[in-house]
Order: sequence, then structure tokens, then C-alpha cells
Amino acid sequence: MRVRLAAAVVALALLSGSAIAQNTMERVTIKGAQDIIIMPKDWNGSLFLYAHGYTADKRILAPIPEDLSKANTLLLPGLLFVPPGYASAVTTFRSVGWYVKDAVKDIENLRRYFVKKHGKPKHTYIWGHSGGGMVTEAVIEYFPRTYEGAAPMCGTGAGARRNFNGALDLRVLYEYACQDVPAARFACRVCSDGKSRCLKDADCPAGQTCGAAEAPAAPEDGLTPECTGFLLDHPETFSENPTAPGGDFVTVPLTACFGDLSPGGVPSAEQAARKDVFLRASRIPQSFVATDMFFASIGMAEVVHRRTHGGHPWGNVGVDYAPPLLTPAEQTALNAGVHRSAADAEAVRYMRRFYEPRGRTRSKVITVHALDDGLVLPENEDKYREAFEAAGTTDQLVQLFTPTGGHCLFLAAWTPALQALTAWVEEGRRPTTASVSPACGNCLTDQTPGPWGLKVAERREKGAPVRTLVCSGEPGDCPASTTCVEARHRCR
Repeated sequence: MRVRLAAAVVALALLSGSAIAQNTMERVTIKGAQDIIIMPKDWNGSLFLYAHGYTADKRILAPIPEDLSKANTLLLPGLLFVPPGYASAVTTFRSVGWYVKDAVKDIENLRRYFVKKHGKPKHTYIWGHSGGGMVTEAVIEYFPRTYEGAAPMCGTGAGARRNFNGALDLRVLYEYACQDVPAARFACRVCSDGKSRCLKDADCPAGQTCGAAEAPAAPEDGLTPECTGFLLDHPETFSENPTAPGGDFVTVPLTACFGDLSPGGVPSAEQAARKDVFLRASRIPQSFVATDMFFASIGMAEVVHRRTHGGHPWGNVGVDYAPPLLTPAEQTALNAGVHRSAADAEAVRYMRRFYEPRGRTRSKVITVHALDDGLVLPENEDKYREAFEAAGTTDQLVQLFTPTGGHCLFLAAWTPALQALTAWVEEGRRPTTASVSPACGNCLTDQTPGPWGLKVAERREKGAPVRTLVCSGEPGDCPASTTCVEARHRCR
């Protein structure tokens, strides 16, 4: 979750001597997950559980500190922004990386612990950001009668499979644009013992030195198994800021290919030309390149080597890349030269289980997404809506959008959205953009994102039968040579 939470930390410090000091805090460890429950002095009997955003940094798994201002920034929303009077329960989850399977269990374990200790809440809610938005969406479908309200924010509502297909597309576009730059490969170096991986001498066993780069992995692997293990064991190499992963491992090859990507950076003519092709083909803002390429390297590698046992839940066989900002000649050259790989059926099924939304829940759901999000594309909300249309549950979904805020940086909307959710559940007042926007300083917009399929092409994959793919007749909704049966909201 790419959020600068300095202001939130200041708010927490200001509150620590007043409202928060009056709360009762309980810390508990369940199945390896570190949890905290915050009970307000004047508890209204209801509960919010919070699902934090994606991180591959294992340092988040430590116990939550007594001084909450020192808690991992990914946990702070659940500690700070719940409306007054509601209890809050937050968990680190038991693992990092693509944690959806574990997170669903950890959220449910924490909820059951809360019920056993404090009794069944009058109303139970769940919310989350980014990857935690997907966890929120998963939980309310795996437990469709448990949660009365949910607020997945800036979430990957198109599903894991589609979003990681987008990551593969980004990776192969990068490899295509940077193919003539050996230093642009995503790879670790090898210590002089011939086995250990490193980025610098200090990473090697005593007496060893950090030598040449290893042979890079195929793009669909993300990284080699050895490099993946080294990086995940050394999160400081990619997680200088836990809310904006990148770090030296990602920025060094990017700089070799594109030059300095920071504001004011001056690339060479060759670097500028490569960057121009990449940005026009990918259509992501330059400010998001490092974060996005983290997911197109380390993020993909964590899934392959730690979640799907070497299987690939993504592929691009048969995909016709037609970025509208490229000329027809450039599109032809891209399709002829881009790396291709096929998905593995069992890995695709895994990613669909954890997770591809189906809209089958009794929860009332409010989503919030910024239209300028360059990491979790706002078009995710288009596919999420289609899932509810296919399930016949659109009366349970309200989608709100901010014109700016990047990835989850729309703090002004967080609490008003939660308050609108509780009013919908507890008072029957269905929210709208017009009713919520004044509470956040008119931070919302009536504009909506376009079709998902115009950003990331839907594709045929073993493990994802065409008839299971939701659609609404929009451009790119269904794989090539298939059509949308609009009456059923399914591809055929």
C-alpha cells in the first residue's frame, strides 16, 4: 500500500494521551499471526476487523509494539481510522507475500477469538487496503453471512489472476524495451562460494566476496529460486519503505535501462528512448514504475517459488498487445518480439481461489478507489462490479472514486466511507457519491474508470474456463474469439 502515513502517525501521537489512552488494548498470538484488539471505553457493541495491504517484508510479523505510533505503517489504518465507539481488531497475518489464503484464516481466527472473549458483536464489519482490499473481498465470500458490511479500498477487485497477468505483461514489456541492456536484468549476484546470493560483499558468508550476476530467470518465474530466497530473507534490499516497495534491487536495473526515474533525472538519449516506449506501452505513470516492477519481479517470484510450487498462474500466449499509444508498426514489432509463456492450470486455479471475486455475499459493500492509481488500476472496480452483476447482487455494492490520491493515498475518504457503511447497515441509508463527498471535503468524483479489458487483455487460460469469466459487453471483456452473453454476464 503506497501511502505516506506520517500525518496519521502524528494524529496517533496526539490521541495517545486522550482517546486511545482510555481504550483497552489486548495483544494475542494465534497460529503465528500477531493480533491486537482495541476496545473503546464507550464500546457500542460492534466490531471492525482490518486487513492490511500487501508486503513481502517479514519484519511485519513481529508483535505489535506497546507504543502504537511505532507499529508498522501498514497496520495503522486499522488502529486509527475506525469510527468512534467501534472495537477494532488488527492482525499481521502469519505470512508475507501473496498471503490471501493465510489471511482469510487469520482474520477468521481473530474474529472467533473476539467473539469468545467479548461476545458476538451487534454488527461485524471488515475493511482493508490494497491487498487487504482483496482479503476483505475474499472473506465476505468465504463467510457470506458473517459480515454485515465491508469496505475494500484500492483493492484488486479484478482478481489475483488478472492482476498478475498484468504484472507478467509489464515484465515482458520491460524485457522487450530493455533487451539490449545486460545490466537491466533482474538477478542477484553470486558469492565466491558459488552458491550464496548477494548484492554486495557484506551479504556473503565470512571470507566470501560478491561476484558476477547469476543467469537471470525466465520472466514468468520472476526471479531464480535462490535469488528469491535471498531477497525475502533480506527485506531491506527491497523494502526501505514498507508502503512503497522497490529498493536497490529494483531501482538499479531500472536505472540502467531508463536512467534516473526520480523527478529531475536526466537520462541519456538511449535511455530516454527506451523509457518512452515502455511508458507508452504500459500506460503507467513514471512515478509508479519502481513499485510496479517490484510486483513484476519479486512479487511474481514469491508466488511461483513459495505459493504455487513452481507453477505459473499467468501467461500471455495468444495475447495481442495493442497499446493505443504505440504506432501500428510499434505494435507489430512488440507482438513479434515480446516473450511468451503459458499458464499452468493448477496454479491458475490456486490464484482463482485466492482470489477471484464472484459477488456472492450478503454483505453491504462500499469500495473506494483513486482514478490516478498507477499500481492497483482503478479499472479493477469495473471487473468487481461485473462479478456482482453476474451474481445478481448489485444492490449490495456502492463504488466511490476520488480523482486523485494515487495508491490508497485518499485518507480524507477513509473514515467517511466507514461511517457511510455503518449508516447503511444500521440505519438502512444507502450511500451515494453525493451523500458521502461532503464529509470528506468534497473529495469524491462522479467519474468512473473504463473497462478492465482495455488495460489488461482478458485471455484464455487452462484452469479458468471461458464460461466462468464475468463480462458486461464492454470492449475487451472476453478473450479473443469469444463473446459476452450479456443476459448471463458470462463469456462464451
